[in-house]
Amino acid sequence: MADSENKRRILPGKTMDELSQSSFPLPDPETLDEEEREAFRRVAERSGRFFESFKDGTEYRMTPLFQVLLQSPKLAQIWSSFGDFYQTSEARGSFSNRDRDIGLLALVPLLTNARTGKIPLSPIWITWAVSSGVAPKDIKAILEERIDDISSEDRQLFEFVRAAATGGLTKEMFDALAARWNVKVAVEFISFVTWRIGLLRTIQAHWGIQDLLADNADAYSVLQDYIEGKREAEDYNMSSAWVNAPASQ
Repeated sequence: MADSENKRRILPGKTMDELSQSSFPLPDPETLDEEEREAFRRVAERSGRFFESFKDGTEYRMTPLFQVLLQSPKLAQIWSSFGDFYQTSEARGSFSNRDRDIGLLALVPLLTNARTGKIPLSPIWITWAVSSGVAPKDIKAILEERIDDISSEDRQLFEFVRAAATGGLTKEMFDALAARWNVKVAVEFISFVTWRIGLLRTIQAHWGIQDLLADNADAYSVLQDYIEGKREAEDYNMSSAWVNAPASQ
């Protein structure tokens, strides 16, 4: 498959023409107040930077998530600000890109879509994880919840994420992760996990109200290509260069 076709496959969304004809066309900026217009501009530009970071040479498309969020521009800006904060975790001296990607993958099996019976899995997340240093075989083990087949350090993250997501996190587990990093980073990681749960459920909801059915077959196909050596790791900056990293805290 050609490179542009690979990228086209992993980026869902609608072109500007398609957006205007959809059930959720973007609001006319002239109908917004000044604060909303500024929020709309910021989020739309951010969406453009995200798309361009993939360098696939295809026409811009906006994701279903932000197509709906932009019906309320200030809400869209709030959601995107959280994304920017966690997307730059490593740049801020917090948890690494690799740790963040393992955290996301560990959540996925818990969030089955009630309409499709499938776990939410995007090809983009697979490419990010491989590019941040997670071995494809370990990605597969995490998605299949085979924790005995992953390293002890990754297992600690897996179990921490699952406990945080299900209300089972203990002081002992927190203290162990704080000893690995520090208290501030461990607290930020909890917040990343709980924010990601909300984001994944919001994505599912926004696909649902647009009568879209997400299919994880493409993601598994991309993963298998990596396992078989048919696909090379992407430039990891494709997942974070579009964010203006805040100063280290």
